[in-house]
Amino acid sequence: MRALTVIPRRAGSGAVRDVPDPTARDGEVLVDVVRVGLDGTDAEIERGEFGEAPPGSDVLVIGHESFGRVAKGTSELPVGTPVVASVRRPDGCPNCARGEQDMCLWGNYSERGILRLHGYCAERYAERPEYLFRVPNEILDVAVLLEPLTIGEKGWRHAFAAQRRMSVWEPKRALVTGAGAVGILAALALRLRGLDVTVVERTDKPERRALLERIGVQYGATSVTPLRDLAGPGRIDVLLDATGSARVAFEAIRLVGTNGVVILTSVTGAGGSLEVPADEINRRLVLNNALVIGTVNANAADFRQGLLDLAEAERRWPGFLLSLITRRVPLERAAGAVRHDPAQIKQVVEVR
Repeated sequence: MRALTVIPRRAGSGAVRDVPDPTARDGEVLVDVVRVGLDGTDAEIERGEFGEAPPGSDVLVIGHESFGRVAKGTSELPVGTPVVASVRRPDGCPNCARGEQDMCLWGNYSERGILRLHGYCAERYAERPEYLFRVPNEILDVAVLLEPLTIGEKGWRHAFAAQRRMSVWEPKRALVTGAGAVGILAALALRLRGLDVTVVERTDKPERRALLERIGVQYGATSVTPLRDLAGPGRIDVLLDATGSARVAFEAIRLVGTNGVVILTSVTGAGGSLEVPADEINRRLVLNNALVIGTVNANAADFRQGLLDLAEAERRWPGFLLSLITRRVPLERAAGAVRHDPAQIKQVVEVR
């Protein structure tokens, strides 16, 4: 079968290659892939920055944002069932054994399309039913957005759990730094929970401003207005960073208000260095009782909540989610779409 692959750690090796067809083992189902979303992780793997092929394979099939239909199923997932698959697989640690592989203690997990397991940008894949999530009919066209939505879903779930440290926490305002797919979908989730949300990015994009206005989200660009001014005079209760920039993350930390929470979702490069006003940041965090949490990956609870939120968003703002998919390419041209394009929100590969 055809698949979008890389030779791990070899920059520029992305190509559509023929790979062996998957074989469903006992208890597994086969899924025919319909479309796959591409993101910054795929671009970094294609640049040779990380990634590890499965044992015995020279290549890694990439792509971890999936949507497909069951081709060989079970009584619970019959043929034709539309599904999205999660990404991380457990290593047997106490958290993984409880279904929380996103909070793995031992670090020996595997990840589809990233670490020791093939991804989904192929004609089909085999998977165990517990890692598949049935998609309702009303969101079939946008279900490929579920995985990037789960990043913000998990961040919000953990923030809300951590804020039980106080008797009353009633967040009103949120600031999201980064207007890519993860940032916009996180802003969407926060709007669904009733928060006033502002999304900020570096370069002004009028079309993105108009897009976010459709769901009642304010928009600003730091190339036009300083971040502190965009945050406004009111208290920021939730600050979510999805920029991939350590500089922005540390600047944003200085803006969170009393009892607020900062959610960091970006994995920044390991080789950079940055001067920060450490004393001021420490003072603000301490005196404001502020909380900073990092979040990566997601578990079943976040996928289930994400499905509910996609359906509710489609009901409230019809067509908004579909407008986030700004470029579609066929599988044979997928290698050319892996590289990051800041003009796009979400690029998808149409497999069938």
